[in-house]
Amino acid sequence: MTEQREPLTPHALGAMGEVRAEQYLCGLGWRILEHNYKAYGAEIDLIALDGRCVVFVEVKVRNHSHMAARETVTYAKQQRISTGALQYMRRKGLMDRQARFDVIEIQDGRLTHIRNAFPYRGRVF
Repeated sequence: MTEQREPLTPHALGAMGEVRAEQYLCGLGWRILEHNYKAYGAEIDLIALDGRCVVFVEVKVRNHSHMAARETVTYAKQQRISTGALQYMRRKGLMDRQARFDVIEIQDGRLTHIRNAFPYRGRVF
């Protein structure tokens, strides 16, 4: 008799995707600074250092979907991530560093890393 497993909840699937993304980034030699950073209505999945560049990473996981996971990073979500990123940079004294926004998409088990997925969409300072 084969044991049947309950399907993963969206939250559990997302958490597993973030762990996989973190392992991937660490394999590239990046240093993870934060997990699930919350600020100004945004949650930034991962914040990492790629050399001296601070990278704000949105992780999107989809299984058996016709829509690409990256398509769910809407303009409004980009604005929230940008605002949270600026707040993080100010709070941590990193305003002298370059910043970038990446998306890691895990679709049906395949990881795709999209560097410079979108530009800064926050307020001009």
